[in-house]
Amino acid sequence: MKTFYTIIKIAPNTLAGDTLSIGLLLYNGNKFWLQFSDERKSVAKKLLDTNADIVDFAAKQLQNKVDEMNKSISEAYNSFFEANDILGIPEFKHISNYSNGVLRFSQPAFLNDTVTDEKFQKLFSLLVDKLAVKAEKLQDTKDAAFREKIQTKLIKRVEHKVHTNLELTPKLVHGLYYNFNIDCLGLNGAFVAAKSIPFHKKYESIDRELGHYFALMSILKLTYERKSEEDNFYIIADEPSEIDSKEHRTWENIKQNPAVKLIFTEQSEIVAEKIEDKKAHKFLADQE
Repeated sequence: MKTFYTIIKIAPNTLAGDTLSIGLLLYNGNKFWLQFSDERKSVAKKLLDTNADIVDFAAKQLQNKVDEMNKSISEAYNSFFEANDILGIPEFKHISNYSNGVLRFSQPAFLNDTVTDEKFQKLFSLLVDKLAVKAEKLQDTKDAAFREKIQTKLIKRVEHKVHTNLELTPKLVHGLYYNFNIDCLGLNGAFVAAKSIPFHKKYESIDRELGHYFALMSILKLTYERKSEEDNFYIIADEPSEIDSKEHRTWENIKQNPAVKLIFTEQSEIVAEKIEDKKAHKFLADQE
C-alpha cells in the first residue's frame, strides 16, 4: 500500500470556504500517525467562538479512532484498511457531519518514502505548524532535566536496594492489564514506590499515567494484602507553569489526595530516605 497523508482542517466560516490547518493524519499501511497543533487549535477555537467545543471534540474522536485502528493493526494485520477508506469509513463521516462541515480533510496525498517518527515530525512542521519541531526540542530538553534530577537524587542511591526504572507487565503483576514504567518500587511489610510524571507534557499523557498508577496501587495492595495507611506511594512532579490550566488544576488536586504524596523533583531524596528507613527491598522474582 502507498503511504498517504491528509491535512485536518477547521472551517470557521463554512460559507466563505476559508480553512485553518490544525493537524496531520498519515498512514503507511502498517501504522497511523496523528498530530495536532495546540497553537492552531487555540486559534481555531477563537475563530469559532460559541462553537469552540467542536475543535476538542473532533480531535478527541479522531485520536480515539486512530488508537483503535493502530491497536487492531498490532494484533493482526488488517488488509481492509485501504488508502481510499480512511476518509470514507462511517466513523470519520460521523465526526465530520457532527461538526456541521466545520471539520474537513484535504484530499489524500501520496508519498513514495519510508516513514519514521522524525520524518513525520518534519512533514507536520512543513504542512501544519513550523514551530512544532522547535517545541518538540524544548520538550526534550525539559524531559532530560526532569529525569536527570530524579536519576541523581533517587535512582543512583537506591538502585541496588529496590526495583528501579522497572517495566511492570501483566506477567510480573497478576491483574495488571497494561505495561507500566515505575521509577522505583520496594517492599518490606509496606510498599515504598515513586512514579515521576512530567506535568509539562500534554494533559492526556498526564491523565493516562495517573490513572495507571492509581490502578497499580490498588492491584498491589490487594495482591499483597497491604493496609493503605502503611504504604508510601509518591508522585514526583513539578508545578505546571500555567496556573489556570487542566494540568495545574490536576496537580493541585493530587496534592490533596491522601493515597499519594506529591513531591518536587528537587525533593526526590525523600523517597530514597524512606526506602532506607523502611529497609525496603526487591520482591519480584523475575527482577532479582
